[in-house]
Amino acid sequence: MKAVEIFKIRKSFSPNSSETIKTEAEDLINEKHYKGYRLVSASFTVEGRYFYAFITMKKPNTY
Repeated sequence: MKAVEIFKIRKSFSPNSSETIKTEAEDLINEKHYKGYRLVSASFTVEGRYFYAFITMKKPNTY
């Protein structure tokens, strides 16, 4: 069983898309934290015409 899980969010460029992806990432982190996950890292990048958010979280009850 792997101890970490990586989530990816992708958004295309549009007005306020950077704020939208930030809000979605915050919501995902809060939702998973409520379920017992712990945040390891969060990074944002731009490739081509898309914004990406990569969120690494440690699964609950893993050491």
